[in-house]
Amino acid sequence: MNIMRSCAAFLITCLPAIVYGQKNDTIPVAYGTQPYKKTTAAISSATGNDLQKTFAPSLSNGLYGRIAGLTVMQGSSEPGYDAPSLYARGSSSYRSGALLTIVDGFEAPFDQLVAEEVETISLLKDASAVALYGMRGANGVLLVTTKKGVEGRTRVNFSAQTGWQSFTDVQNPLGSYDYAHLYNEALANENKPLRYSDADLEAYRLGNDPYFHPDVDWYKEVLRGSTPIRNFDLNFRGGSKGIHFFVLLNALTNEGMYRNTDKDRKQNTNSRFLKYNFRTNVDIAVTKRLTASLYMGGRIEDRSSLNGTTAAQLFEMLNITPPNAFPVYTPKNEYGGSSVYKNPVATVLSTGLYSNNNRNFQGIFTLRHELDFLLKGLYAEGTAAFSNFFAGTSTKNRTFAMQSMSKNPNGDTVYTAIGQNTPLTPSEGYGTQWRRSNVRFNLNYSGTFGEHDISAMAMYLQDKYVIAGNNVPYAYLNYAGRATYTFRKKYTAEFAASLMGTDNFPASARYGFFPAVSLGWNISDEAFLRSAFKDGFLKIRASYGKSGNDQIGGQRFMYDQYYFMTGGYNFGNANNGVGGMAEGSLANPNVTWEKKRTANFGVDGSLRNRWNFALDVFTEERYDIPATPDGAVPAFLGAALPSLNIGKVKNSGFEAMLGYHSNTAKSFHYSLEGMVMFSRNKILEMSEAAQPYAYLKQTGRAVGQPFGLRSDGLYQAADFENDGQLKAGLPVPQFGQVKPGDIKYKDQNNDKLIDIYDYTALGKSSIPELNYSFKLGLAYRQFELEAFFQGVGNRSVYLNGPSVWAFQQNAGVSEIALGRWTPETATTATYPRLTTSANDNNYRFSDFWQRNGAFMKLRALEIKYTLPAALINRIKLQQASVYVTGNNLFSIDKVKGMDPEALAGYPSLRSVSTGIKVEF
Repeated sequence: MNIMRSCAAFLITCLPAIVYGQKNDTIPVAYGTQPYKKTTAAISSATGNDLQKTFAPSLSNGLYGRIAGLTVMQGSSEPGYDAPSLYARGSSSYRSGALLTIVDGFEAPFDQLVAEEVETISLLKDASAVALYGMRGANGVLLVTTKKGVEGRTRVNFSAQTGWQSFTDVQNPLGSYDYAHLYNEALANENKPLRYSDADLEAYRLGNDPYFHPDVDWYKEVLRGSTPIRNFDLNFRGGSKGIHFFVLLNALTNEGMYRNTDKDRKQNTNSRFLKYNFRTNVDIAVTKRLTASLYMGGRIEDRSSLNGTTAAQLFEMLNITPPNAFPVYTPKNEYGGSSVYKNPVATVLSTGLYSNNNRNFQGIFTLRHELDFLLKGLYAEGTAAFSNFFAGTSTKNRTFAMQSMSKNPNGDTVYTAIGQNTPLTPSEGYGTQWRRSNVRFNLNYSGTFGEHDISAMAMYLQDKYVIAGNNVPYAYLNYAGRATYTFRKKYTAEFAASLMGTDNFPASARYGFFPAVSLGWNISDEAFLRSAFKDGFLKIRASYGKSGNDQIGGQRFMYDQYYFMTGGYNFGNANNGVGGMAEGSLANPNVTWEKKRTANFGVDGSLRNRWNFALDVFTEERYDIPATPDGAVPAFLGAALPSLNIGKVKNSGFEAMLGYHSNTAKSFHYSLEGMVMFSRNKILEMSEAAQPYAYLKQTGRAVGQPFGLRSDGLYQAADFENDGQLKAGLPVPQFGQVKPGDIKYKDQNNDKLIDIYDYTALGKSSIPELNYSFKLGLAYRQFELEAFFQGVGNRSVYLNGPSVWAFQQNAGVSEIALGRWTPETATTATYPRLTTSANDNNYRFSDFWQRNGAFMKLRALEIKYTLPAALINRIKLQQASVYVTGNNLFSIDKVKGMDPEALAGYPSLRSVSTGIKVEF
């Protein structure tokens, strides 16, 4: 309750909220549209115009904070591989949480669409909104509607935008002098001989011996300071009474941050993403009653990257390789190297390149026939849809030689070759291939009888999904419908349901029924509130229903027993080997999909044509989540227990939105909009193995709850006897001998040992419980400014690996280690004592390495100038503007020197760009 009150206070203080939809709008819903005033489901939306204000190389990277209820978490920012993770209302299952993405009514990937071709993106959240998606809707549905033609003159829009990107935060490994000094200190802590003499340290300090005492900043040698990103768009939109059309062509290039690479991509390559999008949406009135629609969209994507080394591996290499390991090049202009470390520069420039060439297409053909000669307001639609994806690969492989330098007793330089140079060897192949075909028929009706409004829809959908290499297609059949009744335009009741089946489950139980009911009350139309909401509206809505999720992980057809080719035996005098088979996990003949019951209560409204607000409170219970039963099968039986539908998770929370805009007719006007969302989940059942102590159990805690040791400061000299043993009464760690400066842990069970039974829940999941955003807009005559902030809270992150753990696995050392424990800093140290060998006590999961993962970022800043009408009319333009944008410009967080959103791999990027938009 304290958290709920804090979030409410935050909401009131910051005036947050983004409100989507006005009283008279028509908004997208599942397989159709509805007047906003009649909508009783929980739906949040953002427009394509909103998303264009964030200059992002992929569509999903423009969604941060734009849609209420949607959590967006960045991973890698490598060009072409930068899609973030998306969650609807947090997590409600410990299994799959992937959203269902629908483009123009059919399942399709959306991430590489461009904002210029998108009309709206809507998140369907409650049971009423997702009911028609049956066993595919429990994780939430992201509904993408592309732009269509409109009646009127043809509008030609062209935009060009170019910018420069740079890393927001990168690790700062220490130089050779600090490295050598701290390495000696670590050796002394282990009572080992020192590696570096005073002369060595002085050579590192002066930098006068670059070959035998190098000081290499591998980040600067491998990475650029900035890199370009460009986007060009041309689209046409218009139509007459007989035909409407929208046509788009778009090109985007996004360069990576690798230095000195071959621009022609013959010998090596920078990380690079090149994408061409095209779209043609046409609606034709064939006759008075018959309309034909053809929507075609596609893209060509070319990705180039290092061969044999991922971006995550390269950045790990930059952290592992010490600055004094070897020079980049020897005096003979050959790569430096050693038997322990690979040369990072050579890894980028001399291992060849990898190219991935993707082709994606979606085509939708619809015939709509008005049946008003049978019943006014009745019409039928038939739609055929097809989409496919093909990924071709091209590899140029080579290896490189390194030279390790040393001196013989005479002081002569001795070169030792490591590896060898080989020519480029090309190869071609293909990666993922799939195709999806759909057939859909639906009958729709809408009519008014005095004070009664009735609308209904019945639908049949067939979905077939084929993946290359899989002999059995994925198939779905869906019989769905929705009926909406409104009385006096004030009281609305809706029932929606799906009867959906798939071949993934036993023949006797392949179909499930997923109903939902919702109610709405336009209370502002009542006499007692009509005057208060004369220039606005107020609507109350509630819903309850069931949805499903068939993406339950594990092998397909879990109801069938699997056998695998493995092992074997030798027979006969010749001892000939014969292959064998083994039984897989036991089958579950009653396996079924996950199910979710959702209750939602919401309020939407506007006031005085200035204020907009919305509030949703929800609770969800996910059940029948697969889990392996607690217990064990004797090894001689040779089989594992099956996965059974016995898990349960509860998820509850709220979303609140608030917005205000001043009088736009004045030369100066402004707007404030914002949103806050909070969700908290708890595992009710997961068939967890029996634990000796309650604090070890995941059941009863959040999905993704981290477990580890709770630290209790650092050991001090006073904790040890003269012989180096811990004093009596102190818990004894079981992870190796400890010394002053090592991390001390709490003994949770008071058994005087520190072991795996002292693990306990630490911090929060990496998926935030709290999401918020707010936007400030200012406009004065032709000038506009918009600042968009987004942040998360109630989230923890974990620091680990070579960028943090000094000298572990032959790694380098970064600034964080400067706070290490020494006898002189015993009471102020923020880092344990340094060691060169593995220290299993210090470098394991504990809250010592856990950090608050909350942050607030300036996601987008735009300054725009629109040319005066008098000027653009002279040059025969309808509209023209120039603008400057910035993305990811700064972050306020509590993780020093790192981005809490991307702690490993290719770091997050900020960009500054300029652009122009013209309309003819």
